[in-house]
This record gives sequence, C-alpha cells and structure tokens, in this order.
Amino acid sequence: MQHRPAASLLACIFVALSGAAVGAAQSDAPQVMVLGVAHLEAKNDVHNNVFQDSPLSAGRQAQIADVVLRLARFRPTKVLIEASMGDPVFAQRYQAFLSGQFTLPANEVYQFGFRLAARARNGTIYPIDTFGPTLTDDRTPNGARIMAFLKSHFQSASDPRFDAFIARQNALERNGTYLDLLRYLNTDEAIRANASLYSVLDGMGREADSAGAAYVSEWYARNCYIFSNVLSVIRPNDRVVVMIGQGHEYLLREFVRLHPNLLPVDPLDYLT
Repeated sequence: MQHRPAASLLACIFVALSGAAVGAAQSDAPQVMVLGVAHLEAKNDVHNNVFQDSPLSAGRQAQIADVVLRLARFRPTKVLIEASMGDPVFAQRYQAFLSGQFTLPANEVYQFGFRLAARARNGTIYPIDTFGPTLTDDRTPNGARIMAFLKSHFQSASDPRFDAFIARQNALERNGTYLDLLRYLNTDEAIRANASLYSVLDGMGREADSAGAAYVSEWYARNCYIFSNVLSVIRPNDRVVVMIGQGHEYLLREFVRLHPNLLPVDPLDYLT
C-alpha cells in the first residue's frame, strides 16, 4: 500500500509544477471554466438526483437548449467531459452525432457536453475522468475494514451546511429548470457547502484504519489526477469548459485559480 499515497503525492506535485506543460505566456493564457452539473441519470453516488421527468422530454430538451445557448457565448474551443480518459468511444460517438448517426442518451455528458461542443463547432470531445489510486479496496484486509466502517457509518456524518445544500438541490431538481439548478450549483455557497462534508468525514473511523481520512484522501487524489488530465489537453489561447459533477468543482476550481498560466472563468457570467 505504500506506493499509492506516493502516487497521489506525485500527481499533486505534477499539478503544481505543470505550468511548463501548458507553456502559455499570460497574454495567451488558456481560459478555463469549471462548470458543476448534476447527474441527469441516477448514479451510485453520494447524492442521487430526484428529477421527476426525463431529460429527453420536450420541456427538458428546451431547457437544455437554453443552457447550451448561454454557455456557447463563451465560444469554447474545447469541451471536457466526465468520461473515462483515453476511451475512444466518446470521440467516435461525437463524430457520429455530428453526422446525424447517433442519438444522444439522457446523460449530461451527452445532453450538455456533446450539444455544447457541437454548438461551438468543436472538432472533437475530450474525456478527462479517472479514479486514480485507491485506499478502500475491500479485497485487502485494511481496505475491507475501511469499507465496512464506511458502509455502516457514512450516513451518520452530520453537516448542516451539506444537508441544507442537498435540500435546496432536491427542491430545484423537483420544481426548477435546469438553468435554475445550474445557477445554484455554481454559486460559491453551494460549492463550499458540498465540499464541507469531506472535512466531517475526514475525522471519522480513526479506529477502523482511519476510514474517513482514507475515503477523503482517495477523493482528493482522484481530483488531482483529473486536473492532470485537464492540463494535458489545454493549449495556449484555448477557451475550455470542464463539465463535471458539482462535487468535483471545489477542488478543480481551486487548482485552476492557483495555476499561474490559467485564467479562471465563472460560469455564472454566462448563466445569468
């Protein structure tokens, strides 16, 4: 297990030092918009959506078109999506979509990501997701203890800010438009409220191989790897939209903000 934390540390160091990889002077610095989205289809996630209708319904399709039109004013040169880095199927599906040979599924990767890239006349799409190293592999003795603790105690984590965030998100998913929801999810208040749960989880399960710290470490490491993937496809003068689950937004925005050769862009400038 000793090599895994080291791998995570190296990924974070790469993020911090990757200005040379981007190689952009300030005058041609890439502009990066991290757009936090809700998953339009249910996933095995910390929070699953409570939408009452399908993204493919006529009303929701009109809302998606409205969101895409607003984001297209940013004139993105690249749209990065929460899909497996290096998987060629997404670029293949995007080309098929452009030629009218692929019907978009309900997932936000397609409904928002593919549609925005097509609206901006981008030549391809860029998957940048990865999971990185794991500390919670239940095939190992300590990983099994960690997972057993998390399964029995995860729901007991108490965070009023996170609970209020989830209540507001649920209300918007049930009764609001996609634009209403995205406007809320991309506020500093919502971003920080979602991230605050990890500070609570971190202190849990010290008697079970520091289960909470292991879980949070794994989450932070994953975002280090995702940001490394983001940097690998950015070039000078790019205007990039990173479209990803809102839970990732706190860390990815901070990486963009701290990077000396990137210019952060607030999606609310285009959603309002």
